[in-house]
Amino acid sequence: MQPAELVRLFEQAQMEVFKRSASAVVILEAELSPETEDGADGAGGEGGAKRGSRSEGSGFVVRADGVIVTNQHVVSRAQRISVRFRDGRRLDARVLGLDERTDLAVLQVEAAQLPVLAFADSDAAAVGQLVYAIGIPFGQEWSFTAGMLSGTGRTRLLAPTSLLPLVEDYLQTDALINPGHSGGPLLDREGRVLGMNTLITRTERGLAFAVPANLLQQTITQILAAGKVSRPWLGIRVETLGETQVLGERLAAAGRGAVVLAVEAEGPAFRTDLRPADVIQSVDGKRVGSALELQRELSARKAGQPVRVGVWRMGTLKTINVPLAELPPAPQLVLEAGRPQRSPVSSQERFGLKLRELKGHGVRVEGVEATSASARAGLLPEDVVTEVENRPVRTVADCLAALRSGLSRNTAGVLVQLERQGLRTFVLLRVD
Repeated sequence: MQPAELVRLFEQAQMEVFKRSASAVVILEAELSPETEDGADGAGGEGGAKRGSRSEGSGFVVRADGVIVTNQHVVSRAQRISVRFRDGRRLDARVLGLDERTDLAVLQVEAAQLPVLAFADSDAAAVGQLVYAIGIPFGQEWSFTAGMLSGTGRTRLLAPTSLLPLVEDYLQTDALINPGHSGGPLLDREGRVLGMNTLITRTERGLAFAVPANLLQQTITQILAAGKVSRPWLGIRVETLGETQVLGERLAAAGRGAVVLAVEAEGPAFRTDLRPADVIQSVDGKRVGSALELQRELSARKAGQPVRVGVWRMGTLKTINVPLAELPPAPQLVLEAGRPQRSPVSSQERFGLKLRELKGHGVRVEGVEATSASARAGLLPEDVVTEVENRPVRTVADCLAALRSGLSRNTAGVLVQLERQGLRTFVLLRVD
């Protein structure tokens, strides 16, 4: 076969993807509430397609009787939502349910026998496969772009700008995605939905992300059944061991796992022996090697179900039983608002700390020298130090002695467990 013929067949295949899929992709026009100030196109994106008091986004039909999905941020502040179809029809939509943690909205229009997009198995997605996007970038309707799948299982895309515990398991693509594509489909070569475009980094970097199809289907099914999403919750915040170099060095002996960064005061783990700096390595006997694998294992379970969490703690392996609770509603968080600032203190200690005893409950940080090792570690005024290297401290003398002893034995740093604004967490203190 001649090269020209191969190119023609390849072009024909791409055109067929658009022909089969475009009729099920819709344009959403949202009339914004008066207090709405922007139409941001994805948390962390570059800003949405906005015209006056109206914002636009993309969506697609998932059920022939009028069920449509899009990004939650496209419609969350709308007082009226209009849906335009490629055949010229325009229908009003109502919101059936929202899920802030995956940025998903499920809508309903009064229609029947609509063209529908089928879902692909996103767990089988492979880096390097061809993908396509249809949407309304910068108001250019039903634009079609092509590229490849650049990565799977992407996480930590919003940190540290978001304090909201999100369900992060993104697909990454180099297909051209711009403001207005948000909520539209990311398609495979068969025209099936591989994901929903949701997050755009700075466009010149060529990075865009989509919520995978399998996670979308789970969320849509729950919203259609109950109007909300129920997820199991341990009440901890974690990161993959090794993501932070210093922490990876200090806990390197654990090998692999998810490090517990904090234990939330209202969560089920708070009432167990699970501690900050524990490295979670298994759930119900199944190995987990990363924060994403832990998230996936927990997502496969239900609220109220007990789980056995296997942890590595300073060279000792433990099994801790934790009853899963239901993930509470997303809080309205303000970044770093009202957090106490470090202030210069007079201290003869090389740690740069001013401490005060609390009866029977550790020692309280009253001040942190701005250029000290404690400041570099992230200690803050009002933190309460409860343990050093997993050993309880009850007095200022206990705390300072434990820090000195820990530093003499651990060149990679000393683990300081503490309580901060409703969390059990820790810092790694190092002195050069």
